[in-house]
Amino acid sequence: MVPDSVIITANVCQIATTFISLSAYLPQWIKLIQTKSSGDISLRSWCLWFFSASFALFYAIVQFLLNGRGWPLIISALASLGSILLTVSLIVKFRPRKVLKGRKRR
Repeated sequence: MVPDSVIITANVCQIATTFISLSAYLPQWIKLIQTKSSGDISLRSWCLWFFSASFALFYAIVQFLLNGRGWPLIISALASLGSILLTVSLIVKFRPRKVLKGRKRR
């Protein structure tokens, strides 16, 4: 049996990763909003991270349902998924529009 102090410490660390991760997203969001440009950012990579975070959330929910523990992992996975979705939406919003060949730009 794992001591309660270890479980509490693990839960605190898992919640801390949520705040650490969010602080890492902030500079990217600020730069995207300030420059209104996302041409140099790989949308494919962020879509892969979206699927990865979705799987992590699924895993966290299943573990919670099986064990009755793990809500910090669910919170962390949800925060990660939400942050990735916000990043993807900013990338799409500020993606340069390509002009089709032969068409005049309006």
